[in-house]
Amino acid sequence: MMRRRISRRIARTFVLGSAIGLLAAGLAAPAEARPPVPPTVDIQSVAWLAPDGGSVSFQVIASCPERWTVVQAVVAVSQPQASGQASFPLTCVGALRVFHVTVPAATGTFGLGEAQATASVVVKRGKTQSAQDSQLLRVDPAVLVELAESARLESGGGAVTIGVTVACPVGTTGLESRLVVSQGQSLGVGTYTPVCDGSRHTFTVRVEASRGLYQAGIAQALTFANIEFNGMGFAGIDDDGALEIVT
Repeated sequence: MMRRRISRRIARTFVLGSAIGLLAAGLAAPAEARPPVPPTVDIQSVAWLAPDGGSVSFQVIASCPERWTVVQAVVAVSQPQASGQASFPLTCVGALRVFHVTVPAATGTFGLGEAQATASVVVKRGKTQSAQDSQLLRVDPAVLVELAESARLESGGGAVTIGVTVACPVGTTGLESRLVVSQGQSLGVGTYTPVCDGSRHTFTVRVEASRGLYQAGIAQALTFANIEFNGMGFAGIDDDGALEIVT
């Protein structure tokens, strides 16, 4: 009886030890034994056309396995009259990242409407893996707008004049746009209409105070440069804030 009981204990101990050994071996398996997550790349469907047609900008979402080396991360854009290519700074951290990519036109000039984009990511660590994506982009207009750093005091503080520079692509239409200047309790609004021919145009905008009086010193300025394309409205914004009013 005693011998049989001892044998059963030995058998149970052997089975339990084997199970623990197998479990420990599985837990101790190195990360390298697991298949790496493959690289990915995804082009977002909306692009923005620079006012002069010299480039288009859009977002790309990409990832690659941690500690792998990037061999290539490029995007190409083409239209019947223009094409270009650009790289983006992908690093392999094992997580998705968003990249804002600007593709300059190597030939021709980009235009509004549609464009074909392709992206390619190639990574390497001993072996090579790759990912590709292709997307028909909707190319919308970008609006460049820049406010001058200073405004001139006029009419005894009843108004200020300030320069605003705007550029918008050919094929779009400028709409009435507002420029707000505030200083303490003083506030006023001026208007201007962008000229959309791909070039930069500077307007001298008069902003009359509707409340209080302006004075020499620091103020704040904000403008929305509004345009229209295909029945849709677009705007460029400059809200750098600090503006110096000078006499």
